[in-house]
Amino acid sequence: FVLPGSASPAGRAHSSTAVARQASPRCRRARRMPRAAQAMGVVWLLLRVSAVLGAAPVDKDHCLLARRPVLALRNDGVSRGKEDICSSESEACPPCEQPEGSCVLWGDPHILVFDNKMHIRMLDHGDFWVVRSSCVSIQARYGAGGVMKSPAVIKALAVGGGFLQGHTLLVEPTGGVVTWDGDEVLSEFPSSFQRDGLIHAQYDGTGDHIDPGLRGMKVKSLTMTLPLGVRISVNRWPGH
Repeated sequence: FVLPGSASPAGRAHSSTAVARQASPRCRRARRMPRAAQAMGVVWLLLRVSAVLGAAPVDKDHCLLARRPVLALRNDGVSRGKEDICSSESEACPPCEQPEGSCVLWGDPHILVFDNKMHIRMLDHGDFWVVRSSCVSIQARYGAGGVMKSPAVIKALAVGGGFLQGHTLLVEPTGGVVTWDGDEVLSEFPSSFQRDGLIHAQYDGTGDHIDPGLRGMKVKSLTMTLPLGVRISVNRWPGH
């Protein structure tokens, strides 16, 4: 799963990530949130499926965030040349009927995990797992940048895994791009993008502010509905 090399950002950054509570024992394999950095891009994840919060940096052999021209899913099945498709009816992704939970990242950063506990991990750089399970893979790239020269911000987000049937979604700041399998989408504001059964995305100004400190500012929000009940909302700002 490969996210591009990050472009130099041009804005103060903030990030927020929310992920649904893990449900059945078959569906659960959770870890603690990775060490993170100050961020201004906002990610809101709501999952009805298993989610693994990555506690460690992404290893280079399984990295979504490697280089822009070659966005590719790098899981074991694909690397061995085997089909690795996950749907809500597959054995790999059994349905999880427990109530939703959420995980939120915002600020410098503040991390609110599934059990509603707060973790504050400051100023780390690199590619980190946000969610990692047999079906759902989400990675974030942290680094310095922004108009305010923030020491750490979220500079890119990549989403993939079996639940997207090998496809990869990449979200960069407003000065960057949003891509689907390396092809730019949602280049206009407002705009929408859809692939039946996989993604419905709306890019407009109607999304909620996840960082309470930015609620007085106009927001450009990317809201996505994905398989298995996954919902992601990203507040895109200049450079983050």
